[in-house]
Amino acid sequence: MTAGRKIVAGLFLSLDGVVESPEKWSMPYSTAETTEALMRLFDDADTALLGRSTYQMWSTFFPHATNEQVPTAGWMNAAPKYVVSSTLTEVGEWQGSHLVTGDDVAGQIRALKQQPGGNINVGGSITLVQWLMSNGLLDELYLQIAPVIAGTGRTLANGEQLPMRLASTRAFDNGVVEAHYVPQPR
Repeated sequence: MTAGRKIVAGLFLSLDGVVESPEKWSMPYSTAETTEALMRLFDDADTALLGRSTYQMWSTFFPHATNEQVPTAGWMNAAPKYVVSSTLTEVGEWQGSHLVTGDDVAGQIRALKQQPGGNINVGGSITLVQWLMSNGLLDELYLQIAPVIAGTGRTLANGEQLPMRLASTRAFDNGVVEAHYVPQPR
């Protein structure tokens, strides 16, 4: 068990292991029930951790979005957002955004985990999730597995084996399976 806050990632996954661009293949499987399950990840969280690409996409969308458009819009706009990047020198004007960069990104994230507060959510940000797993910083991984073959796109695989323990599963009527994993020590 990790002391302090947990870093919890939630991703959509196709049957062929694709996590990239879920808006292209997961939307037909989005229901009130799967959205409610996704929203549970936000119940215990009060902070977002984002990679550069996801931040740049979301920072142009979320400030103008409503909860009616995207159920997480209010949470994303109100939460402090920490952006991990080796190329950005500043973050934009999206309220509550902070840059995590430099020689000791892992140390900065460990320090963030030790601050008081709720869990730290990671959505999207495939490269960041891979890096967090490789550096032993990810505490929980939730996957919503859609019953579709995406055919092409990036996967979670980054060339190394990372043992995971299945903590729970849930099957939905539309064929989506939610799998909750906890990384294991190597």
